[in-house]
Amino acid sequence: MGFKPDPITGGPKLDTSPTSSVTVSGFKPDQEEYKEPSFGEKSGAVAYGAGTGVVGSLGELEKFGAYTVPETLGFREEGQKDDMGFGRETLFPTIDDARKYLEKIGVTRPREEVRGYETGGEIIGGLATSAPGLIKTGVKGLLGVPSKTSEAIAQEAEKLGFKLSPAQVRQDVPLSAQGSVFAAKENQSLANKLASEGTGAQVAEITSDFIGKRLKTLGKEFDNLYKGKSFVVGSEAESALNSILARETELGYAGVSPVKQAAQTMLENIKSRSMVDGENLQRLRNALTERARSSTSRSDAHEIYNLVDVIDASVSQNNPALAKALTELRPKYRNSIILEDLYRKGGIKQGNISLEMLGDMLRGKRDAVRRSGKDIDNLAELGRELKIRARWQETGSGETPGADVLKKALGTTLGGVASLTGLRSATARKAQKGLARNPVKGYEKTGITTGAGAVGGGVFDSNE
Repeated sequence: MGFKPDPITGGPKLDTSPTSSVTVSGFKPDQEEYKEPSFGEKSGAVAYGAGTGVVGSLGELEKFGAYTVPETLGFREEGQKDDMGFGRETLFPTIDDARKYLEKIGVTRPREEVRGYETGGEIIGGLATSAPGLIKTGVKGLLGVPSKTSEAIAQEAEKLGFKLSPAQVRQDVPLSAQGSVFAAKENQSLANKLASEGTGAQVAEITSDFIGKRLKTLGKEFDNLYKGKSFVVGSEAESALNSILARETELGYAGVSPVKQAAQTMLENIKSRSMVDGENLQRLRNALTERARSSTSRSDAHEIYNLVDVIDASVSQNNPALAKALTELRPKYRNSIILEDLYRKGGIKQGNISLEMLGDMLRGKRDAVRRSGKDIDNLAELGRELKIRARWQETGSGETPGADVLKKALGTTLGGVASLTGLRSATARKAQKGLARNPVKGYEKTGITTGAGAVGGGVFDSNE
């Protein structure tokens, strides 16, 4: 029977022995015994907690600083929240945000019986009570730490208006990208405008037709500059002309009669009256630049352009008015030649320039680095160092060690997580830059060190 007499009241007493079977109001309790979680379930809970801990660590730190501390000290009304957009209260995702995302992709939260293991995983994953470990996990592990050089270059690019991904700036296996998430169109438009502006005319798209017209227009400006004029020259011009004649076979313009004829005529004029006629000067320049443009050897082409530069410089030395005009005109022509070279190499497609390919092309050339501010070299350096790709190029793929651990912990690809956490967003880049500039005082043991030589007040570990 399910009831026995109570020894005190004499009434019925509920028998709670394991062998008893009780029915109350038609309900029969489940008799299944409690099952101890398996090792696999415990391990899964730890992995789940570690994943949400890594993803949510920065958000929890942000939440603690923005809400918990001010509310505790009475500086903020309890329950008052800020709207960061998309219905979020923090810029970075919290652990709850990470759980919601996992639920959407079919990864359910471990059951109540293993929540302790889940909490342990969160601590392992980054939700430690010490902020230094959290910063190290969040920034170094996920966003990546920039070097002094990469941070300085990144800040220069950002001043121009480029929106970068942290992955482009980090020193450990930086990735090629079109910029931060959703910034490809804006970055490409800026790249096209800045590159074309170097030729003296800004356009939204760089085409072969545009490059050809710029070279033709600038060539006419050179003609107008030299036509009908004579210029006093010194020994530098004579040396440059002799070098042109001596290297005609080496650089592939032997037999090009305008080159030899103009050079010899100019040498005769220098010896007789220390002057050169503008028509001869421009005839020589035109012949040399045309040969350089048609040369199959880009190395030879750049050598020829260098000889033209030497001539211009030698003539300018004794003619201040000409020097001033050439200071404006020469960089524009050179930049147009560079864009033509890049177009031939496939670095400009659909009207869009690849700054990464521009930088790679100029690197190593004898005339590559110029710092006048009018040349295209600075833009090329930004493209090379930050791996700024065009919209028609595939972006790089790769993970920091911390992100790789996260992927393995979640048992899925990192693509969705990267979108959720904004690891490649402009916001993440701000966090990477901001946390590098403003380390928590006294946390040097984390490996993030301060120094007067840090660029822009930045903080970087030279051993990273």
